[in-house]
Amino acid sequence: MSFESFRNYALNYYLRYYPSIKKFREKLYNKSGGDEKLVSEVVESMESIIVEKQVIESKIRLYIARNKNLNYIKSKLFEKWFEKEMYEEILTNNYNLDETLLDRDYIKRKALDYMEKWKSKKYIYWKLFWRSEDKDLIIEVLDEVYPDENETESIMLEYNKIKWKYDNKKIIERLIRKGFNYEQIKKNLV
Repeated sequence: MSFESFRNYALNYYLRYYPSIKKFREKLYNKSGGDEKLVSEVVESMESIIVEKQVIESKIRLYIARNKNLNYIKSKLFEKWFEKEMYEEILTNNYNLDETLLDRDYIKRKALDYMEKWKSKKYIYWKLFWRSEDKDLIIEVLDEVYPDENETESIMLEYNKIKWKYDNKKIIERLIRKGFNYEQIKKNLV
């Protein structure tokens, strides 16, 4: 493969996926059949285009816009082989990590979606809980949108689905596994 055609391939690949430099080098190495010299020459010729810090920053902004939490963002950047020190520094300097990255409206929408599926309050809480900083906001939103009557309705709906299959002990176990509070179950079924 000629230098120019390989460089064109590399350029198209980079501009399509914006990979980390490590991932990019590995892809080029595999594509070239292990020609390290060709890979180095192509990467050096593209140094003005490859700006890993800006790629990380744009990926972080994209994940935040999609309401992804801090752990998700870090794990995705790690999976894509970006330098941990670099993305940790960007997150520390550009974002207040003591505050939640989640949006109140997003949490409310997700909670309402789960409520429509008759999920328990506890189930919804654990689905939304990612970091300790999110805890207060999630509890506040759940208290606002999830009245206790919904918990009773959800318990009764689940109970009616499984009452024919199991004895009372097994039903209670299954309801607890689904995230319902034991006291609520006892109050509604006994």
